[in-house]
Amino acid sequence: MYLGINTVLSGTAYIAGAKDGIVTALGKPASRRVWLLDAQTMEIARVATSLPNGHYIFAGLNHDSEYLVMARDYKKEFEPFAWDYVKPADDLTVAEQQALWTSWQTN
Repeated sequence: MYLGINTVLSGTAYIAGAKDGIVTALGKPASRRVWLLDAQTMEIARVATSLPNGHYIFAGLNHDSEYLVMARDYKKEFEPFAWDYVKPADDLTVAEQQALWTSWQTN
């Protein structure tokens, strides 16, 4: 599982691009950089690239923290899109998060 630039795990929660939260361009799933910033300090927590199917995951997060999730378009055709004060989910175990990420590799 790709954990981004900061691979220090601080918990077992996660934020993932699933269902309506996948990265899209012109309404179609897209591979773009996704930034995870601490909502309080605005420090970069992680950076990942969504898969061609738009899915991404930030694992190993503290479930008590809040984050700003921002997708940017390297082609510079679209403005960044952001979700603010996102609380990580804790409904999946780390093994289940890994299985989810693995399942997205072929979708």
